[in-house]
Amino acid sequence: MGFFSRLMGWNDAKKAAINEEINIMDAINAHVRWKIRLDKCLNGTSDEVLDPKVICRDDQCVLGKWIHGPADKYFENDNSLNSLRDDHAEFHRLAARVVELVHANNKEAARNILHGDYTEASRIVIRDLTELSKLLVQKL
Repeated sequence: MGFFSRLMGWNDAKKAAINEEINIMDAINAHVRWKIRLDKCLNGTSDEVLDPKVICRDDQCVLGKWIHGPADKYFENDNSLNSLRDDHAEFHRLAARVVELVHANNKEAARNILHGDYTEASRIVIRDLTELSKLLVQKL
């Protein structure tokens, strides 16, 4: 395996760099926790003020900063990374929409998105992250 890893340019330095830049399991857990945050917002039990103008930015969370930056070093022009970028942006767009609807006191519409399109978008991001993790294992 070491020989093939070297052929592909995946040396110990790259492995260490990826591990320092992103923890895929932490990214998955962060996206799972968003559902809890949005549920609390919807139910009026949240201790935090959620701003849809911030939430819609898919390049501000740890995962977003990585997929819009350093990930290119490892997955340049890779369809898996491109899919993750698109799906992650949709996740953030839908999360922001849920909050917008809660702020507009349209909780039924917010609930429908949260338990429908948002839940599906979250599932897809987690699937993408799992696939990307498998690619990392193959490359390492």
